[in-house]
Amino acid sequence: MDQIDRNVLLQLFIEDLPGCAVILLDPQGNILSWNSGAQAIMGYAAHEIVGQHFSALHTKEDAALTIPSASLTAAVRHGRQQETSRRVTKDGTVIEVASVLLPLYDAEKKLVGFGNMTGAGGAARSIAVASTLVTTLPRAAAHPAKILVVDDDDGVRDVAMMQLKSMGYNVLAASNGPDALEMLRANPDIDLLFTDVVMPGGLNGREVAEQARKIMPGLKVLFTSGYFEGALVRDGALESSVRLLVKPYRKNELAETMAEVLAAA
Repeated sequence: MDQIDRNVLLQLFIEDLPGCAVILLDPQGNILSWNSGAQAIMGYAAHEIVGQHFSALHTKEDAALTIPSASLTAAVRHGRQQETSRRVTKDGTVIEVASVLLPLYDAEKKLVGFGNMTGAGGAARSIAVASTLVTTLPRAAAHPAKILVVDDDDGVRDVAMMQLKSMGYNVLAASNGPDALEMLRANPDIDLLFTDVVMPGGLNGREVAEQARKIMPGLKVLFTSGYFEGALVRDGALESSVRLLVKPYRKNELAETMAEVLAAA
């Protein structure tokens, strides 16, 4: 099994891990991800809490004393911050938790975020948050990549847009190939085309990508489909230059694949 497969498995494990909140924060302490354990312990669904500052989970008294920010500072200074503290659930209940806060760095040793593991009942689980998800953070901090999502299914398109926006990307959308090409002409700063393969309107995803690269030769492309697409296959194999994300995909799979395609030469 290669490294990418291991990272995907790790993300799946973390997202569905019961009984333990695993949260990713940006360098300022804003919440970037929220697993099922976090929802079980704190009561918030991901869409209700992602984007808010980490201090929203603390009591008003602790937040007023800047304890959340102090914890981030201590984690950077000491390499980790392990503590027993209080948190406030969605319904206002104050609970005691044990948590471990780890600073996360990129290959250049730049701080790109934090991993927080929190367990209720006095026990924090030790989990290695070694994910390529954090590679999206420097880009989001300095220059949020602009993504064009193309899908004729309104529901699928809306979910993809919501997920990408929660990762810090700028997102545009089109429901068919011709509209997507017009949007590319009007927005020359688009970084990546994220397109379904089978679409109405006279152009399939591959044709949209080919014409898009005539407009923007350096454009990166990520395809998505509900099944293995013959339109992307030549001589019985998927072309090595083609990246395909199979539906239905999890948010962490989208985040990882998007980061990899954007980072590719």
